[in-house]
Amino acid sequence: MADTYTHKDLANLCSVSETTIKSYRRKFPGFIPVLTRGKPIRFKKDAGDVCLKIRDCFEKGMSVNETLKVLKDNFKEQPAAGRRSTSVAAPQAQGGVSQEYLEKFFQTAGQMMQGMAGLATAQVKAEHRLKKVETALGKLLEIETRNSEQFSQLLTHMKATAGQPAARLVAQVAPEPASASTTPPAEQKIRARKIVNVKSPEGDVKSYSIEKGNKPANPALERPSDALLNTPIVIQNDQGEFLGVPGRLPLSGFVEILIREAEEGGASLSSWHNDDDVWVFTMDVPGGDSHELFFSTTTTPRGNLVVLLDRLDVNKKETSTQFLQEFFRQIKDKI
Repeated sequence: MADTYTHKDLANLCSVSETTIKSYRRKFPGFIPVLTRGKPIRFKKDAGDVCLKIRDCFEKGMSVNETLKVLKDNFKEQPAAGRRSTSVAAPQAQGGVSQEYLEKFFQTAGQMMQGMAGLATAQVKAEHRLKKVETALGKLLEIETRNSEQFSQLLTHMKATAGQPAARLVAQVAPEPASASTTPPAEQKIRARKIVNVKSPEGDVKSYSIEKGNKPANPALERPSDALLNTPIVIQNDQGEFLGVPGRLPLSGFVEILIREAEEGGASLSSWHNDDDVWVFTMDVPGGDSHELFFSTTTTPRGNLVVLLDRLDVNKKETSTQFLQEFFRQIKDKI
């Protein structure tokens, strides 16, 4: 058997895999006939030249039909190859299916399966997005319900106080001055009037004017509302991203940490005051310095209401952004 080849021998000769040699046989059976069908299957010696020629043609990018023409010009085709070539050229004429046709069929089937898998993945992602939208709509409905209740309460209060004397209404809005001699008459008067439009649950809209008086005589009595104190606190980095505290620490918890650290160092004086819708928390810290922290409400890109710490003054001097970020990080580490 020195003049015969096995699949392994042909693969070594052509520097390809045995699977590739078997594909050569399926594509061109008339040029690589089987000599013996024992194990292992053996082929004639000229099968090596045929396989080398097929390999060279495929490396040049030639198709199966082009390679078949080259083999016919250089090698003798066995009688069985005639029937095979007829099947390749016209598979529909004799009811057979060519190898090239099968390869295209399986390639198309694989592409269809990949498309179906991609469609299933897209459907799952769409379901997740739909759930998020449903959750967001549920929260919006809850907020709408609470707003309607608050508007109804405000409307009821406005109706109840509509018949009261004007002097009594003014007394409810503006604090009475301590004495006429210490407070100038100009400051005792109402400074501004604000128009508020209230929409009732029935859809009616009514306008009310609210008169604003002087600020409380003692600024230390001012404090943010409970809603603001329970709002999560954040800070912005140099890229404008919102950075919060693990657990969505509210403003009240942040201030408690500040007061606790100051009291442990021997300082305890602190106060709140409002400056153009910005709440300023002033406190003395160990060493005699004074800190002023400026808080304002804002909304994140995701629509979450937060309290933004955007400024820190030390002894009436505004600090840098880097100093503020380091200060915020130190407070986070003490939680």
